[in-house]
Amino acid sequence: MMSAAAPRIPDRATAPLWAHSLGCGSNVILVHGGRGSHTHWIRNIRPLSERYRVHALDLPGFGNAPDVSGDISAEAYLSLVHEGVLGLIKNEPAAVLGFSFGGAVAADLSRRLGTQCSRLALIGPGGFGEAKGRSLDLRSAPPTNKADPAYRAVIRHNLLAMMLSDPSAVDEATIDLQCENIARTRFNSLKVSLRPTLLADLAAQTCPLLMVWGEKDVVAHPSPASRAQACLTVRPDARVSMIPAAGHWVQYEASESFNGLVLGFLGEQN
Repeated sequence: MMSAAAPRIPDRATAPLWAHSLGCGSNVILVHGGRGSHTHWIRNIRPLSERYRVHALDLPGFGNAPDVSGDISAEAYLSLVHEGVLGLIKNEPAAVLGFSFGGAVAADLSRRLGTQCSRLALIGPGGFGEAKGRSLDLRSAPPTNKADPAYRAVIRHNLLAMMLSDPSAVDEATIDLQCENIARTRFNSLKVSLRPTLLADLAAQTCPLLMVWGEKDVVAHPSPASRAQACLTVRPDARVSMIPAAGHWVQYEASESFNGLVLGFLGEQN
């Protein structure tokens, strides 16, 4: 049975972040991927907010968040994220979920939060270093606007080449969302996501850990299973889940399966 509508917490700017916040209860922080925003979680925010106080971030240089200097270092950027999250949650504990580039950010954030991080879930995370040998059939978009059919055709192609596995998942609303996120990206997420930091960040903490990949995630090179195995070498206690028939943006493409999985993880007793 669905619960009553979750109480709304106003969207807020907490320098240097912006957060779309919804619901009540313990804190859940959602960290988006590269060329993204809080809308990477558009199919997850409300289901999670029926039990938790969800803060879906726009990271510095994305969406509604403030800009950052083009020459900012990865470490300085991650420090800004930590500062902004502390401004949101104060001294309260929080579970942290991170997707793709946001997975590398979330792992670093969780390490910095220490015991204040109650749980960590990483979805197709970056932070493995450069994926040597990976080849993605991405196309350059023409310099125009999102109403141009040629531009939209390139965005659709790239979504299927990198983010989603099922052509039926790429409808006009999905293309609109992707166009908007691309237009509002002002930070090069590769500065963070291509560093080989994830395993060390995971080894430095002990909070319950869930790792999720879509089985058809082409970003996880050479395979989702190989990346999962690498993580298990440093965190053998981690729970790993592969969601069938889903690509990199698994929380969008397989939202019902993903939401049930994450709600079960968040609701467990330590």
